[in-house]
Amino acid sequence: MIYNVSFDICAAIICVFSLFLMISKKDLHRESNRLLLLIIVAALVASIFDIWSSVGNSYVEQYSFFSRDVLNFVFLLVYVSTSCLFAWYMIVLLGLKNRMKKPLFVAFILPEIVIFLLLVLNFVFRFVFYYDANKIYLHGPMMYVLYGTGYLYMLTAVFLGIRYRKVLIRSQRYAAILLLVFSIVPIIIQQFIMPHQLIELFFQSIGIFGFLTTVENLDAIHHPITKVYNRAAFLREIDLTFQNENVLDSIIVKLSRSSYFNVSTLGAFHTNGFIASVAEWLNSQSKKIDVYDCERGHFVLLIPRGSEHSIQELASRICDQFSEKWVYQSKEMHFPVQLCQVNIRNDVQEAEQLVQLVDHPYIHESTEPVLITAKELETEWQEQTGDQNQLGAEVSDMLDTFVTNITLLTPAEYNILQYYVRGYEITEIPEMAFVSINTVRKHNKNIYRKLAVGTKEELLIYIDLLRRSNRMHELEREGVLE
Repeated sequence: MIYNVSFDICAAIICVFSLFLMISKKDLHRESNRLLLLIIVAALVASIFDIWSSVGNSYVEQYSFFSRDVLNFVFLLVYVSTSCLFAWYMIVLLGLKNRMKKPLFVAFILPEIVIFLLLVLNFVFRFVFYYDANKIYLHGPMMYVLYGTGYLYMLTAVFLGIRYRKVLIRSQRYAAILLLVFSIVPIIIQQFIMPHQLIELFFQSIGIFGFLTTVENLDAIHHPITKVYNRAAFLREIDLTFQNENVLDSIIVKLSRSSYFNVSTLGAFHTNGFIASVAEWLNSQSKKIDVYDCERGHFVLLIPRGSEHSIQELASRICDQFSEKWVYQSKEMHFPVQLCQVNIRNDVQEAEQLVQLVDHPYIHESTEPVLITAKELETEWQEQTGDQNQLGAEVSDMLDTFVTNITLLTPAEYNILQYYVRGYEITEIPEMAFVSINTVRKHNKNIYRKLAVGTKEELLIYIDLLRRSNRMHELEREGVLE
């Protein structure tokens, strides 16, 4: 039988293109993205060895039995392992890895181990694949165990996507189902209808590429100036953490308000340089620590349990660093800083509570680093937001006008505003609001005009002032965006 490898060649090309996009556009610092990269590499290797083994199985006189055994062994092992990798990818993506106990992990990996043993033993017993008297490649009864294992892993991945669908964005749920269909249906077609047409890897590569498009690009989750994760990435990460009841340590780092505004007087070049230097130093402390820029001089460090750095050691090192002056382009700046150590799930029980702790401004008079507990920070926030005179009459009048102008917004414009209130970026809104990016931009112009603001940054300042003065409830409107 002469196999048609045209579809496999196309599959290899798609995998190479996907590999380029993954390396150049995606964030490989995240474990889930590194796993997706490994899946793409496995799919590429499977495509290459499927082509190579098919040539060997087509031109039987030119290849020895041993070389054909090795080629078929590598292809089948990598091909089935791709399904296992994707199931594990879904576990990591959904934040379920830390909840998986050892017995459950053994149950998860056991089918993959069985497949490896079956393929190794096939060199002797020939129950997975064999060759007839004419040296033609044929499937043995255990081949269906291999394909069944692949189905099992893919179904597990889709089940997890459905079971924890609230954690995934809509496009990821659809991509998982699409990959399942593209992985299973072509196998059935190839096995029972067109055995000489190798189409399964081609369709699987399309499914993997479809899932790749759901992974955010670097510029969507990184702050353009500080190059660390942005506020939108922080909101998504803590939402995932609380939904899965994971336990994390965190350090909230806040630059003093006065110092942050003082550095702004040096101009955008020096302002961006100083803030980027702070973010770069925080990010350099450990590859296992994720740093998030939550705007206006507020940073959050999320520290996984089991990290080589204890939270106390890290906080001490940050205090030492901020006790010294920062130097950028011959300019010097001293940043008084407030540090708050927070254990997620112990010190705070809801994502909104942590966001409040992050957003609460640091206004201490001390020029030295200040350590504060989550309870102390929350108490201080409650005291200051309860003080109705803290903003002054002029600012209060501005907020009154801003709140009044909110009533001028149409329901569609108000919905868009709510996404900004929750910290989302403009690139994330179209998918969640089910509108085009051009529609979002059109609503933005109307929102800015009706609220008398010039930029998104000015809009966020008003929102921040409303939050600090405990007036966020005045933005609520019934029947809009739950």
